Amino acid sequence: MPLQNAERTTADVNEAASHAPASPSRRHWLKGMSLAAGSLLVPISASWVASPDARAAGETLVEINDWIRIDADGTTVLGLSQCEVGQGVYTGLPQVLADELDADWRRVRVEFVTARDAYRTAAANEALQQFVGASMSATLFYERLRIAGAQAREALVAVAARRFGVRTTNCVTHEGRVVHPQSGRSLSYGELAAEAAKLPLNSHPRLKNEAAHALIGKSVSRLDTPSKVDGSAVFGIDVKVPGMLVGAVRMAPTTGGVPLSVRNRDAIKSRKGVHDVVQAKDAVIVVANDYWCAKQACDALDIEWKSGAADDSATILAQRRAALVDGKAGVATDVGDAPGLIAAGVSGAAGGKRVTAEYHTPYIVHATMEPVNATVHVRKAQGEIEVWGPIQGQDKVRWALGGIFKLPPEKVIVHTTFLGGSFGRKYVPDFVIHAAVASAAVGRPVKVIRSREDDIRHGFYRPCASGRFEAVLGHDGLPTALHARVAGQSLYNVIKKDHYEKAGYDETMLDGLYDLAYAVPNLRVEGIDVPQPNIPVSFMRSVGSTSSVFFLESFIDEMADAAGVDPVEYRKRLLKHDALATRVIETTAASAGWHTLAKPGVHRGFGYCTYTGRGAAFSTYVALAVELRVVNERFKIERVVCGVDCGRAINPNLIRANIEGGIGFALTNTFKSQITFANGGVEQSNFGDYPLLYLVEMPTIETVIVPSDRPPQGCGEVSLPPVAPAVAQAIRRATGVRARSMPLPQTVAQARALAREAHDEEHT
Repeated sequence: MPLQNAERTTADVNEAASHAPASPSRRHWLKGMSLAAGSLLVPISASWVASPDARAAGETLVEINDWIRIDADGTTVLGLSQCEVGQGVYTGLPQVLADELDADWRRVRVEFVTARDAYRTAAANEALQQFVGASMSATLFYERLRIAGAQAREALVAVAARRFGVRTTNCVTHEGRVVHPQSGRSLSYGELAAEAAKLPLNSHPRLKNEAAHALIGKSVSRLDTPSKVDGSAVFGIDVKVPGMLVGAVRMAPTTGGVPLSVRNRDAIKSRKGVHDVVQAKDAVIVVANDYWCAKQACDALDIEWKSGAADDSATILAQRRAALVDGKAGVATDVGDAPGLIAAGVSGAAGGKRVTAEYHTPYIVHATMEPVNATVHVRKAQGEIEVWGPIQGQDKVRWALGGIFKLPPEKVIVHTTFLGGSFGRKYVPDFVIHAAVASAAVGRPVKVIRSREDDIRHGFYRPCASGRFEAVLGHDGLPTALHARVAGQSLYNVIKKDHYEKAGYDETMLDGLYDLAYAVPNLRVEGIDVPQPNIPVSFMRSVGSTSSVFFLESFIDEMADAAGVDPVEYRKRLLKHDALATRVIETTAASAGWHTLAKPGVHRGFGYCTYTGRGAAFSTYVALAVELRVVNERFKIERVVCGVDCGRAINPNLIRANIEGGIGFALTNTFKSQITFANGGVEQSNFGDYPLLYLVEMPTIETVIVPSDRPPQGCGEVSLPPVAPAVAQAIRRATGVRARSMPLPQTVAQARALAREAHDEEHT
């Protein structure tokens, strides 16, 4: 968002920042934070220079390549470029690296690394950058880390073979040692590292075959769990650096509002413990000795605001519905003549049944358990900026701060901590910019913490959307033609605007539709942008799929009902061309006992999704069956069975955790999540009026990992999209009411009220 010293919006910063990737840079370790032995806590940059604690412990780590350092005593430090937001990369990616290296897993330590090109990837239509998102870490880094591990292993073997006086082919590696089996001699990696580091690395090392893997494919325990249980893990909110002050933020009561003046600025500055009141363009930041002092002072601010102008939710919905009828659409897919066949109401030479439905989803917010925060030190004299925090996009921060403060990106040093949830929120660097502005004003490092209320009222939202689907069915009950129109606010402010304008539609709005997995001979898919200039939007877990797949899968159910075909069988017929999709559906249905009689009072629903990664980076196949029961007139999801083919399983436990967490997240969105606007601002403020799923509401979840010989595919977001349509189908079976808008009804009374509203609207 626009801030003091920079008359620019976050969209402006994103646009400017995307022009060129940051350069590699060697930086110092994070100072002032302790590294408990084996606790894997300290975030680092890419210098691989030992921290004070490591030096004190006598470590003499030698860098083999961008990812691996080895100490003389055999301790192996593995670099992790991807931030840990709960998805398990802190364990899964080091597993891959350690396996190819043949490291001793008991002597492995993991540390965050940044600022080198080896750690950067390119998402679709975006610049090369270091970031986490789109469930692509395993897909994009699996081969890269295997090569890095194999390179180091080859170099270590070469040194050992020379010392043994034998060929490299006569040596084997095992748990951090190179062994010559014929003589029984062996050397530890620590004894070989210094000499191995001087050898050139083979760009095409020989990788292990699958049978030789000791870690890949195993359910290794998470490395970050002990530190998170005992409280020693360092999250952004835990950061302490010498001389640090703390800032609290006050933002406008309306979306897009800006402060014009602080009427009582001098009185607030005179408070004990307060250092400054910094007026940014979109907020006022009180900088004090501690957060409580800053927050109390922040609450007492008397600010004159210029109000924003966000429309109310009813108006926004009306705009989307109008756009579905006559809005200017970008055509994403156009095969055959879907509109013509539907308008004629015919299928081939004979008349066919028509099916029409309209669906809606609201804005929702990330609502991370750890509110956004960052610690920044703007060192003007040195011409550099240092950042500590829960950063999901390291280069995004470099580009943004470099652009604002007129510095090369490599002069922005970023240290990554653990993230207390993100779901996409901490990719946008607005909170880091606030801390930088505050630091520049007071000349000291400042940690700025945004309250949950301000983060919910001034977050970056998943866009709302509406969809209108029409189809004509053939004699077999399958769609001969399908026409889908989706209207909503585009994400072009966080994707390349020139790409969006060239395509004529926002592909994220049409996830799973423009690349439809189902076989439909005549298909037209259109996207319509309904701008809301004062409502900031961005990526959120599963992006547009949580809307578009809800629309699609709900409509598949409506067509199956119209055809009189079981919903699982209907999907199988539409996917008979795709053996992998069919296998996942059949496996899930069998595991759920779909074709057996349900227990008395249990109502079932089913959903499917082919989740395609950005830029077609991967394809994950997901099917999901839910069991719903009505308890005291409330809907209770008792059991969920989720089948997933996400390629080769690096760590099955991590896959299960991702699937389970995704289902819990999706159930919150399905039943509860909704951001509404009135009087120019967001009506919700905290978990009291933006509730999460309670533990008692969490169903039993059974994850079925379908074996696959494909490379690892994404799994962090893939279980979300089919949840809502499966639940909607179960509610339909329980009550006879088809819910077409999220959040779905939580009670029978709410479902019946929806049915009455739909009936009245239809007859009006």
